[in-house]
Amino acid sequence: MSPASKKIMDYVKKSGMLIATLLFASSASAQTFRAGDGVGAAQVDAIYPDIEKLYFDLHRNPELAFHEQRTAATLAARVKALGYQVTTGVGGTGLVAILKNGPGPVVMLRTELDALPIEEKTGLPFASTVKTKNDAGEVVPVAHMCGHDLHMSAWVGTAELMAKYRER
Repeated sequence: MSPASKKIMDYVKKSGMLIATLLFASSASAQTFRAGDGVGAAQVDAIYPDIEKLYFDLHRNPELAFHEQRTAATLAARVKALGYQVTTGVGGTGLVAILKNGPGPVVMLRTELDALPIEEKTGLPFASTVKTKNDAGEVVPVAHMCGHDLHMSAWVGTAELMAKYRER
């Protein structure tokens, strides 16, 4: 792996953990925790390898806006397995996942699914090589150059931590 690729990988890894931690911390603020009951770095570290694999998969398999069938199915399956009630096909390819936890404050997390019609030239081992037809029928390259893959991964990680620690 080139030094530039290693630098990008290190950034992605640090950013993913930071975003997952921040998203969960902000959502958890709506909950009432007993002292010492919070979710921290150890819990994030425990799920990180799986979330990183998801990130690589999403990055390798981007889909254009309103064509995110595989992406939506992947996310829906992940959160459904965690016990969320999932509705798919919202607005076309969107989804809603609800984790009920009794009366009290409600937390909403959102993420974007779409990628851009841009050729990836990072040289990363998990780089997108996807080409697809756009709505005009033209064959275009597709890549997650906007961070939605990272955002989706953090969303799934946060959903997992919320489900695992919902009784806290």
